[in-house]
Amino acid sequence: MVDWHPRPAAQIGLRLLGLALIASLALQGAALRALIRQSDLVTPVQLLLAATCFASASLGAALLLLGPDLWKPVAISPRWHGHAADARK
Repeated sequence: MVDWHPRPAAQIGLRLLGLALIASLALQGAALRALIRQSDLVTPVQLLLAATCFASASLGAALLLLGPDLWKPVAISPRWHGHAADARK
């Protein structure tokens, strides 16, 4: 396995990006509440904004907590090597 160490700038930058995504939820939530007050029916714009809120919260939390460790290589057991080639046959 390759010895992988993220640079300190990547550690800080990705965690700040996660914090920014979580902070953006305030504006997204306010916009979603305003759209909900305008219409009793669920509109596609409301659904898209709600999905954006979910994605921002999920990705922001992952980046804030894990940072570049999300891309850290993972060791795979030798018994699983080559199964992708077998599935294509």
